[in-house]
Amino acid sequence: MAIDLHAPQAGHPLLSARAEPTGGAAPQPPPAEPPGRYSAFISYSHADQAHARWLHKALETFRLPRALVGTDSPFGPVPRRLPPVFRDRDELPASGDLGAELRGALADSRFQIVICSPRSAASKWVNEEILSFKRVHGESRTLALIVEGEPYAGGDIECFPAALRFRLAADGTLSDDPAEPIAADLRAGKDGKRLALLKLIAGITGLRLDALARRDAARRQQRLAVITALSLGVSVVTIGLAIYAESQRRVAETQRRMAERSLDFLVGTFAIANPATENPRTITAITILDRASQRAAAELRDEPGVSARLLQTTGEIYYNLGLPREAEHDLRAALALLPGKGEGRARVWLKLAALAYKRGDARASSAAVAEAITSYAPDAPYGPELDALSTEQAAMAAFLEGHYAVAAQGLGQAAARFAALPGDQRDPLGRVWMNQAHSLVRLRRFAEADRLYRQTVAAYAGRYGVTHVFTADAYRNQAWGDFEAGRLPEAEGHIGNAVAIYDRVLEGDHPTIAAALILTGRIRTARGDGAGALRALDKARGIFARLYGPRNAAVGDVDFFAAEAESRRGDMTAALARAASTKSIYDEAYGPDDPDQVELLLLRARIYAAGGRPAEARVACNAGLALKTKLDPKDPTLAETRKSCGG
Repeated sequence: MAIDLHAPQAGHPLLSARAEPTGGAAPQPPPAEPPGRYSAFISYSHADQAHARWLHKALETFRLPRALVGTDSPFGPVPRRLPPVFRDRDELPASGDLGAELRGALADSRFQIVICSPRSAASKWVNEEILSFKRVHGESRTLALIVEGEPYAGGDIECFPAALRFRLAADGTLSDDPAEPIAADLRAGKDGKRLALLKLIAGITGLRLDALARRDAARRQQRLAVITALSLGVSVVTIGLAIYAESQRRVAETQRRMAERSLDFLVGTFAIANPATENPRTITAITILDRASQRAAAELRDEPGVSARLLQTTGEIYYNLGLPREAEHDLRAALALLPGKGEGRARVWLKLAALAYKRGDARASSAAVAEAITSYAPDAPYGPELDALSTEQAAMAAFLEGHYAVAAQGLGQAAARFAALPGDQRDPLGRVWMNQAHSLVRLRRFAEADRLYRQTVAAYAGRYGVTHVFTADAYRNQAWGDFEAGRLPEAEGHIGNAVAIYDRVLEGDHPTIAAALILTGRIRTARGDGAGALRALDKARGIFARLYGPRNAAVGDVDFFAAEAESRRGDMTAALARAASTKSIYDEAYGPDDPDQVELLLLRARIYAAGGRPAEARVACNAGLALKTKLDPKDPTLAETRKSCGG
């Protein structure tokens, strides 16, 4: 059973709730031990992160009573503040183990606090963290904070993970010997936040709970007396401000109504439209987002400021989810409600510029950036950040038009502006460096590009960790740069790093994994490893076929590169079959007049040439040249293509 922290327990100072002795020798504390880097490691289910955030902040901001600071404890002199508290802020991967960083933090923490709920009881990773901590520190240093559920109840309401309910065997595995974890309780009618926090702090510091609670109460009484005195002084000032307050009453009333409307909107959005047909456990995020978008446009017409901000938010969420049509609809609806000048309007225009870039419309992207620049005052507090974002987006429009030198220069200016902003700017800097490197690769300035790719990997690894998807993206782009530069061994190493991270943190059938596998196949083809290339490409093909169907253009793209791999390993028949599959899909997806059809004809020419059939190679090459000329008579690469066809 869980140990109630109200009751005194031998062997743990947290649980000694008796009054301090008035006479006689006090019991001697155990010898002090060197403190770890962290006072505590918080283990929790991602669903309980609100409780974890509260606890983390409460522990790290708690100041121990001055009368206790410097006194002896089982962990040495009592400090003014606790050492840092470790809370993992990212979701754990779907497979693999805890990783070196988490295991190191567990080993370097004096105590572990488990936030207990039915979600954490069902979490494999919370259980693994408890096991890992106990194997290093033993049974007595894992504390529990119950937020929901019932200990030892079993079933759906059980709140203790198995590793908390049972002791470890001698070999480090979980035994069937019941444990008695120490628990504070946040449930209704139990400890309450203040007492629960004091209990945990008493355990972490080795102080007696009653001493800590008495002195904390005395400190709060003193603080209340000071606040009371200050309040009397403030009341005098308030009288002098009465006239001004009355003049502001109507403004405050308007703001109150707006706040109430926003709150009602939020609650109503999560209401179930039809309880007879909708299951609250199966409603998707898109359902809620669509409902919020519709309500923000239709129900808040009398509050245009609130409506505009909500529509801007839903538009940005749609953008992040890869839903451009819905994103643009809500962003333009927000734009119609926003004032002619201001930060919000500028940000909406910049997001519309990013949408235009994604759909390949450089002209619309540049026009949106120009609108954004005229929507705010550069000397406003938010001006420097918007300057950086506008410079970045203008450079990306130049990249889309093929002006790579202009893009590289503009992105360099954007990076300098982001670097000058306060705070941690590694996220936008990594994004800008990566795109600047892409521009430099197009210019064949590989050494400069490689330096930027390495900076991006370091920035994302430092900001998010070495196993984060952003770090994997940086490795993948670095591999592309190596591939274009002809550094094939380096390219294969970097794409291998990316795929290893993707396999660990993404679902098995994820399009990002498939994209990385395509690059893997292309690199292996260039290295002469046709069999290895086809293994990677066929795996990518299977992912795209399962995600989008066997006739999707992405499947055709994979077959395109697989045809090249088959040709490079000398199997012309298999290569032509793959090319035929690609053409069938491209005809259906794009029609006969498309740049991808040009690339396919030129690929067929290369296959025929490699197979010793020069006449058919010339026919395919000239057909590709003719289509390329038809699509863009001013294409600067026409002369090079004509030369490759023997013309």
